[in-house]
Order: sequence, then C-alpha cells, then structure tokens
Amino acid sequence: MSRKKRKSIWKSTFYRVYFALVALALAAIAVGTVWLRGVLKDYESAQPKYVAEGVGKLFENADYEAIYNVDTSAAQFEGDAALYLDNLKELAAGKRVEWTPAFSANKDERKYNVNLDGERFATFTLVPSGQTTERGNTLWKLGSVTTLVELHQATPTPEPEATPEPEPAVKYTCRITVPAGYSVTVDGETLSADNAATEEKALFEADFLPPGVKNPVLVEYRYDAASETPQVAVSDETGAPMAVAAVEGKELTWSCPMKSDEVYSAQYGSAAIALAKQVAKFMNKDARKKAIERVCAKNSPAESIFDNLSNAYATPHSGISFKDEAVSEFYVMADDCFTCRVSFDTVLRTEKGDAVYPTAYTFCVIKEGDAGKLWNIKVY
Repeated sequence: MSRKKRKSIWKSTFYRVYFALVALALAAIAVGTVWLRGVLKDYESAQPKYVAEGVGKLFENADYEAIYNVDTSAAQFEGDAALYLDNLKELAAGKRVEWTPAFSANKDERKYNVNLDGERFATFTLVPSGQTTERGNTLWKLGSVTTLVELHQATPTPEPEATPEPEPAVKYTCRITVPAGYSVTVDGETLSADNAATEEKALFEADFLPPGVKNPVLVEYRYDAASETPQVAVSDETGAPMAVAAVEGKELTWSCPMKSDEVYSAQYGSAAIALAKQVAKFMNKDARKKAIERVCAKNSPAESIFDNLSNAYATPHSGISFKDEAVSEFYVMADDCFTCRVSFDTVLRTEKGDAVYPTAYTFCVIKEGDAGKLWNIKVY
C-alpha cells in the first residue's frame, strides 16, 4: 500500500505544480545572486579611489617625469623638464611621501593633498571622465596636479680673471608683508616704493566677503639688506609698534598681521567657537544640517558650501569632543560685517583609541538685526 501511495504523489497535479514552483524559486535566487554580484562589482570598479591610487603612486614611486607632464604649475620652468626634475628631487629628498583625501566645495570634483613629512606640497583633483561603466556608474579621470615646486637655478661659477677684483658686498633679499598703511623699517631705513619693490594683494580670496564690503589690502616689500640678520620693525598708522614674526620655512621672510579687534573677540568669541564645533560635528556626521542652516545668511555662499560639503571621509567613531579652543584674527570689515578664525583639536573616540585632528575655520559674519549670520566659511 505504501509503495502505491508514493507513486500516486507524482501523479498528483498539486505536487507537480508545487515542486515546479520550488525549482523556479531556486533558479530565481541563483540568477538574482549573480545579478547582484555584477551590480556591486560594477559600482566598485567606478570608485574614484582607484584612479587616485594611481596618481598617488606617481608621488610615492618618485615618478617625477610623469608628474612634470601633468603639473599645471610647471610653466614657470618654461619647458625645461631637467630643471624641474632637479628642483623636485631636491625638494623631496629624504622625506616621507603620503597622500590623503581633502575637502572640496565642488561636488563634481574629488581633491587630494600630497604631503612631504606631513607638510603639504602638492594637490591633485579627479573629475568625471564623461564615460560610464556598463551599468551607468560614472568613471573618473585625473583633472589637475599642482605642486609647490619653486624655481631654483644654480648660480653659474664666474670664470677666474687675471686680476681679481674686490667682491661686491653681498645683499640679502628680505620679504616683509604688512597691512596697507603700516610703516616698515629695515636696519633703520624706512621702506617705500622708491627703495623697495612692492606688491599689493588682497587679504581674502575674491568673493569671500559680501558685495560692497572692501577687502583689506596687504603690501609685500622686497628689500636688499646688507646682512643675513636684518633688524625689521613695523608700526601701524598711528605709529604704534606692531609685532612682526618670521615666516616658518621661508628664509628672510616676515609677516605682520592686521590688528585683531579684542572687543569683538570678547563679544562674539564664544559664539564663534560654538558654531565651529557644530560645523565639525556636521563634517563628522554628528550633527544635522538644520543646526547649521539656521545660522547661515539667506542666499549666502555658506549655504552653497554646506549643500556641497562632503563628509564621505569622516572617520568611524563612537564619540566626539574638542580641546584647546582658540579664537583669533577678529577683523571688522564694516559696521555690519566681521571675520574671525577659530581653531581647536577635534577628538574622535574610535575602536583603536582617541584620534586627534587639528581643525581650523575662518568665518565671515554679517549682522541681521541683533543676530549674526554666517556669510562665508573657509575650511583648513
């Protein structure tokens, strides 16, 4: 009886349909798995990190000839590739090379910094190539490479003369940058356009300040001093002495910043630090965008920057804190506009321990009634 019953199962329409549906379901799962793997593989192949790794390898492997061919700042060498290579080799000799992703306000661009022993000396960008993968994912290509290689040419050795003449006095070129209107003295001699080369440049980048707000002007003096240790002094428009400091890493170069308004610093310093922390939290996925949008001026560049701000490189963490907060460079641009710089260390609590990231922003703030609204921001 049992054998006949088993045979009757295969004659049953219900069981034949049931087993057919099971077979179809298993086939659909197999096909879906293959399709999903293809989608994931296609998406992964379009990631910009693979193109960035190829560019980064040029610097890691010291492929200077390839870098020269794509460096947009190499024009100063006037096509002299050998001179460029010599300068770049001298700059990078014995230093550790590393490259890291960097912030870009352009959502259609990926930016990377290249560092020598932790100091940035080059940037490169990736842009869409105009091509896509089989499944429509955007492919990337190298956009630009810009290095900080400066032109240094070896001084030719003069041919010896039959009758040696006294060597001329050695002169040392000084560079001193001060706000327009400040007075500069080197070794007791006041500099002017008559005895020093001058070059004017704006304090902030174009469009950083609101329309109608005057951009302060800085003046760079270039002056030949008689010694390697000239005495440099600076005074403001009233004749009061101002602090002047040597620029790190640049020989015979000094800078004197504008006077910071301590009244504004005391009045708005705490609010500026609080805003900077909100920005840092947002960039590390610890704050909603609404918290920042409330303090942005309507139709301001800051709104656009935060719309395009990428936090794709935020380090995974379980907590965030800050230390060593500082506010400086409070400059009053107009009755209803001021700028300031905020810096601190962002501390992220990760699985491997605390990760510390130096953080700094420059804010441009305008007044709307009794409230201050963020007009623009520069991220360092």
